[in-house]
Amino acid sequence: MAGRHIWAGAVCAVGLLIGGAPPQALPQTAVGPLRPLVPPCDQFNPFSPARSTRITLDSGDLVQRQGRELRSFIDTGSLGRADIAIVSAAPQGSVLAVSAIPEISRISPYFGERLKGVALDVAVRAPGQPIRVVLALRQVCARYFRNTFLYY
Repeated sequence: MAGRHIWAGAVCAVGLLIGGAPPQALPQTAVGPLRPLVPPCDQFNPFSPARSTRITLDSGDLVQRQGRELRSFIDTGSLGRADIAIVSAAPQGSVLAVSAIPEISRISPYFGERLKGVALDVAVRAPGQPIRVVLALRQVCARYFRNTFLYY
């Protein structure tokens, strides 16, 4: 009889690890409910799960006051593939090119800062004119999207 209880407990434990129970049915621990084991996201596999958001850049993101380039760094916690698209631009037709490059921040390595994210770069047509660009950003294995103060 004791052998059956051991096997039943083992089967239940394996079911919980695989994810066979809803979160409210998971046993509680001192730090919260037990979660199923999930393999980590492979940020170097372009077919891994991705998240997306919209980012707005404006005249405050110009590299120089009369510059032709908007820059920003978005902290995502990932170095996975990034896709970027222009949603809107005001004035219309003011964007020449846009790029999104996954990288580790390099602005202040002496202070231990090594943020994984996406460096955004937008080339604009008319310098010195108020501008606003809305971008759709999608990145593989992104955990969050935090606009930082880091400009390159």
